[in-house]
Amino acid sequence: MPASWTVSQDSGRHTDAARQTYSATELGLLFAILIMFSEGILPRLFAAEESAEGSPILRLMWLPVYALTLVALAWRAKEVGRVILRMPFMIGLLCLAALSFLWSIDPDLSQRRGIAIVMSSMAGIFIGIRYNWRILLRMLGLVWLCVALAATLTAVLNPEFGVMSDVHVGAWKGLYYEKNQLGGHMARAAFLTAFLFLMDKPWRKLWAFGAAISVIIVLMTTSKTSLLGVILGFGIIALALWMKRGPMAGLALTWLCAVTGSILAALLVFAPDVIFELLGRDPSLTGRTDIWAQLVQDISERPWLGYGYGSFWMLDSEPAYWLREVLEWDAPTAHNGWLEVAIALGLTGLSFLVLDFLLTVWRALRASIDSWVGVFALGVCAQFALFSISESISLMQNSLVWLTYVIVATKLALAPSALLPKRRIRPRRPLQRLVSDDA
Repeated sequence: MPASWTVSQDSGRHTDAARQTYSATELGLLFAILIMFSEGILPRLFAAEESAEGSPILRLMWLPVYALTLVALAWRAKEVGRVILRMPFMIGLLCLAALSFLWSIDPDLSQRRGIAIVMSSMAGIFIGIRYNWRILLRMLGLVWLCVALAATLTAVLNPEFGVMSDVHVGAWKGLYYEKNQLGGHMARAAFLTAFLFLMDKPWRKLWAFGAAISVIIVLMTTSKTSLLGVILGFGIIALALWMKRGPMAGLALTWLCAVTGSILAALLVFAPDVIFELLGRDPSLTGRTDIWAQLVQDISERPWLGYGYGSFWMLDSEPAYWLREVLEWDAPTAHNGWLEVAIALGLTGLSFLVLDFLLTVWRALRASIDSWVGVFALGVCAQFALFSISESISLMQNSLVWLTYVIVATKLALAPSALLPKRRIRPRRPLQRLVSDDA
């Protein structure tokens, strides 16, 4: 199998996902589950925005998915056991979330949501074990393409439902509650479809269309962070193409990135107003820094284990009530993935998340030396880090963003020793490896 599509597995393994065949029923079920995780249909249809997290209908709809996950885990128990030993920080984070009801300010809620995040993450681990890179990327690409088409049709045919009319008037939100959700998903879709445009030669026209419509939707959402996400994703692909040209090109690019990064860092420290003005954002990031400052104080009250998974932001939460009183508006989340984990699971949970992220990035870097899926994994990690700064996307149950991160982390953890390069991509001929089809 070409290195462009896969990271080599343990030698002698007969369960290599690349050699498996999948029935149409199985792939259809996988597609349906990924659509559910996309968060773009069920919440808007079956719950109001203020009650989506606690909707009993949505909870019941997820039970078959969790039951199927348990069956799947039992079916592939040996492989699951082998891979979780290579993901110690992820498993530690999930155990902490599952046990947080013991010290939570709302034990029942933390217990219910703890089960949800564990099952969501275990679904990601199973999917990462079961399917090869080609199937995974194609299925994710099709899901994002469906979301993009649904968002476009909704915004054009039913603007009262798909376009914002109170705040950010005219910005597209599609099937989501607000524009930043749609923009973030489409930024990730743009990166994935652009990557598939280079990788997947038989479906190249489809992925070109997907990348184009994703970028257009990002522009229609008017989300600055999402636009940065698109630039970041495309930039990683472009940098990878340049790096594969040879060692001198790689050295020159490394030097250029170091100089550019130093200049941006200096501007951010000494002249942040210049950066914010270029981005069209106010220095408070639309009030987010006010939330973060208050959350740091709340975290200091319960620093080690937090307030319990998913319990801090409930309407009857006393600490959230006083935070909202200080802010003078009903902040629904931390608007920061790292702080969200810290407020829920304390610095212990935050440490697990940071260590798991760094381990995943390290494995992606090693994989990118010899495999283009390593480049894709780096892009996923980079976009995850970017959007985690302003959105609460980390450790979110029933979320395609978190599911994708877990899938990528699982694929990279399957055989860490095999990530070391055995056969380098030929310099000056990157596209031939990129577009080579899977066997």
